[in-house]
Amino acid sequence: MTADPDHVAILDDEPSIRTALGRLLKSAGMVVDSFADSSQFFAWLELNTPHCLILDLQMPGLNGLDILGHLVKRPIHIPTIIITGHDAKGMREACLSAGAAAYLRKPLDADHLIQTIRGVREAPIHPLQTTSINRVTRQDSGER
Repeated sequence: MTADPDHVAILDDEPSIRTALGRLLKSAGMVVDSFADSSQFFAWLELNTPHCLILDLQMPGLNGLDILGHLVKRPIHIPTIIITGHDAKGMREACLSAGAAAYLRKPLDADHLIQTIRGVREAPIHPLQTTSINRVTRQDSGER
């Protein structure tokens, strides 16, 4: 499955943030799908692959780091931009170390967000994702 280069998924529990980001990105010519919780997103992800995920760090249930942990284990790389209104000491480093392509604080600057989304196309694949991709490739080819 190939990702549409302008397809962005938004996962944020705040309806106003999802709406505002969706409008902004659509006005920039991007295709947008928005989700209020991780279960909706993961169900959708079974059949779809976005170019990029904008992921809120602070959410009920699974938080952004938890979701990121699930994503880096998947065989398909989805560059993820963490957004947060609650910037705690060390959190940026923790998110980037866990595989996030970028970490942005709310309120978001519209131009910077769009540049960041376009820039993650060139983001390197996180080592855990490379391992998963290699494991799937070996299994498909019969190697062990």
